[in-house]
Amino acid sequence: MAIYESFAHKLPVATESSVFDYSVRVSTRVRGVRLVLRPYLGLEVVIPPNFSRGRIPRILQQQTEWITAQLEKHRDTLGPAEPPESVLLRLIDTEFQIQYLPDSRSTLTENGNQLLVGCPGEGQAFDQLRRWVRGKAAEILPGRLAALARLTGLTFDKCIIRSQKSRWGSCSNSGTVSLNDQLLFLPEKHAHYLMIHELCHTRHLNHSKSFWRLVAEFEPDYREMEATLTRDRKLIPH
Repeated sequence: MAIYESFAHKLPVATESSVFDYSVRVSTRVRGVRLVLRPYLGLEVVIPPNFSRGRIPRILQQQTEWITAQLEKHRDTLGPAEPPESVLLRLIDTEFQIQYLPDSRSTLTENGNQLLVGCPGEGQAFDQLRRWVRGKAAEILPGRLAALARLTGLTFDKCIIRSQKSRWGSCSNSGTVSLNDQLLFLPEKHAHYLMIHELCHTRHLNHSKSFWRLVAEFEPDYREMEATLTRDRKLIPH
């Protein structure tokens, strides 16, 4: 489970002061402190459970030079995100135009290829769009996964849709395949490769030679597919 907290801490640097706005995320996946710069989100401090938050300011002070350089390097992506005018789901080759309607309630209606978003503010608009993406993924991805399972002869127990920051998907010991809703933004061939990748994990829960041989049976160009995954991150709307 991840826990998010927001802080603004003033750190003395030489003869002047620097203000770093940062968020804290508690993760069981890390053993020490990690500093990460998230596009449109800013500086994130990732800490393990039971780590004293009182130690964070000193760590940031020690890393002031690196933080300052990173903030400067990525300043174009650190401003507030603007609500998009459209959203392109490459997996189904469909672009949805978005119309924002001032409303005291947060609502979203899909009308053909148009999304009507009622919202009292930008934050609510983003929340509505995220929920819509999750719902759309739940409509589309399980059926695509089932079709690929029939095509490959591989089987899975059930499909779960998630919103993950760093993983496109995963497979459990019980055969449950989890898919990132952001697969909707990828080209069909790339998204289907990732689904095949996870289906192959239903037989090999590792990345052994046997696993990659099985992947190659269904996607001979898997190395090329793997090489595109980092670039594909740039296709995800902020």
